[in-house]
Amino acid sequence: MEEDVLFDESDLEKVKSLELPENQTCMVCFDDLSRENVVAYKAFKDSTWSLSTFCVECIKQLIKIQYHKYLHSLATTNCAKEQRALLDRGPPINVSDSIGFPEAEKSEVYSLYDYGSSKPLSPKLDGSLTGQARLDLWAELNKFRFKNDIEE
Repeated sequence: MEEDVLFDESDLEKVKSLELPENQTCMVCFDDLSRENVVAYKAFKDSTWSLSTFCVECIKQLIKIQYHKYLHSLATTNCAKEQRALLDRGPPINVSDSIGFPEAEKSEVYSLYDYGSSKPLSPKLDGSLTGQARLDLWAELNKFRFKNDIEE
């Protein structure tokens, strides 16, 4: 198991006890959600397990692009308010989406479980940094705040 996957044996029983969706579709690609493609998630360390409204393939795509999208948005914005929001939030570490993970609201997801493979799935975004490397990047990015940025 990857070191950034936060999942233990007690989680397995809780995940397996979730009632799988019937007649629900992925909110991105509209494929039917089933045991083969549904994903469970924990919003926070002490929260209960819930089912995502996205299928595993759409979640994997988010994990692949979300960090790079953050950096691209930061590099190309010409709006001080958008830049401030991105910089105040800081570089993301884990996947987040208020529609796909409604219990997490706007927070990053703590843990994922892929029903199809019967294995935990790392919520860590491809390319994302942690620890001191993340803090160093965040400090570097903050050097490029728009001059005279005043909150509205």
